[in-house]
Amino acid sequence: MMNSDPYLTLIAYEKVSVSNELSDKDIRSLVKNETNLSVRRLDTFTLLSLLAVYRLFNNSSELFTLSSKPLSLYSAAEYLSVELFQSVIMSLKNNESIKPFDFISTVGNAANFYITKEFNIKGPNIFIGASDQPFLKSCALAEMDFLEDHSSQGIVIVWSITERSRQCYAFIIEKCETGITGKTINADNYLNIDELIKEDLSITTPAYIQSLF
Repeated sequence: MMNSDPYLTLIAYEKVSVSNELSDKDIRSLVKNETNLSVRRLDTFTLLSLLAVYRLFNNSSELFTLSSKPLSLYSAAEYLSVELFQSVIMSLKNNESIKPFDFISTVGNAANFYITKEFNIKGPNIFIGASDQPFLKSCALAEMDFLEDHSSQGIVIVWSITERSRQCYAFIIEKCETGITGKTINADNYLNIDELIKEDLSITTPAYIQSLF
């Protein structure tokens, strides 16, 4: 039975949205110019997540707790980088060598790999393929790690594609502290949060997420 008390708190998030008309080269330049990170050979899937997490760290640095427990990372999407995967298949068909970084980027958790490397994230690191309620499912994984005391704060990344744009959200979630007032997201509203992500709408923070367990 679900706990009646909130267990997780969504304390901040950043959103990156780029037009589908932008080329991979344009997006690579955008990320490079803002972050100064090494972005060569990275696909758009990874580039958007790096930019979202970069903004999260820069705009919400005071919200990251000083804890002895490592920061954790959870990400979810219903797709990988289709363009890059197709290019690897074409290389195989043409008997061409596959570049090591291209191969790495076709793996589901490649974006997580680069994020943990660039931002020194040492805690649990999980990518899931989820066509429905990716935020909810990521929160369930985070809550389990929090309950087991593996981490007390985590980043959740969710990707979304619309007819006009590609989007990536990066959220900070943590154990819920008592005595905080704010909007509670109960079980009935989990889907609404994921729908907000799909529709590229604003989300009010801080918000409480009712325990799944």
